[in-house]
Amino acid sequence: MPVTAATRRARLLVALLLDGEVASEVDGLRRALGGGQIGRIAPHVTLVAPVNVRRDEQDEVVSALDALAARTRAFEVVLGPPATFAPGRPVLYLAVSGGDAELDDLRRSASVGPLASPASRPERPFVPHVTLASGMSPELLASAARLLAAYERPVVVTRLHLLAQDSLAPGRPWRVRWAGLLGGTAVVRRGGLELDLTVADSLDPGEAAWVSAAWQDYGRATYGPGWRHDVPFVVVARERTGSFAPRGRIGGVATGELHGGICECERLVVDPARRGEGVGSQLLRHVEKVAAERGCDVVRLRTLDGGRAERFYANRGYERSTILPAWREQRDFVVMVKVPRPSPQAPAVPS
Repeated sequence: MPVTAATRRARLLVALLLDGEVASEVDGLRRALGGGQIGRIAPHVTLVAPVNVRRDEQDEVVSALDALAARTRAFEVVLGPPATFAPGRPVLYLAVSGGDAELDDLRRSASVGPLASPASRPERPFVPHVTLASGMSPELLASAARLLAAYERPVVVTRLHLLAQDSLAPGRPWRVRWAGLLGGTAVVRRGGLELDLTVADSLDPGEAAWVSAAWQDYGRATYGPGWRHDVPFVVVARERTGSFAPRGRIGGVATGELHGGICECERLVVDPARRGEGVGSQLLRHVEKVAAERGCDVVRLRTLDGGRAERFYANRGYERSTILPAWREQRDFVVMVKVPRPSPQAPAVPS
């Protein structure tokens, strides 16, 4: 069978993701133990191990998980103490106790249809757990388990998650494809509207179109008919190649939005190998050129207060405007602004 957009496969995983303070806490343990999964996948309890699923079957998967989440109520579990799968597997994990009936039902009910385990996969007893580290020596495993023996943390499970890798290549990060609220609905007022609440990392095309139209209607009603919709922009710097060569390697990227006469530079990222070579300056100048050409009165950005990036922007004419206390990871950020120069006008062409 030829591979088409419909038959191309994605790698899917059903899990319960930890969030908030407990996720940060567990990530701290993973980092201290040298866990290689940080950045690839959030701390989680696996219910259905990774399965390759055709893209045209993913809607069926989401519908089945929707129904499963709707009939499952929130429940409490306890994380810890640590344990290992040694000697068979050098894995250190947090045991998960409590909620046995709910966990087993979620696992069995999700492992059907496109998410059924391949016949070639050996069956293992279901041991709910949160992996902290793998590949450790037996001595390190035993020491870590002993040092963390007192760790226990109660957690209320409120959502079911479907994660996806967009490529079957190993090492790709896992993204939230869908998340369903356990219990299925949230009543927003007594005797009133019931809502299905879902969480994902992006909008589907229909949702994106609805948001765009609703935001435009709101903007016109609030600011008048002359209001302009937010316009995103992307500036990409690539190393120059020959005329007929493939596109060059990316040296840096700047992204942002234009709205209400303001050019908001949201990200400016430079390849670490190209830092100090003027790539960031060129990107920033081009952002300012875009702002001037689109009639923006100011370029605005956020950066870490007192950091190296603040000095970079200050040296290029940006001034501190506002302090944002504990803006990210409990670190203070600063808003910086600059008025872009008007674009030079092209000389008039004689008639």
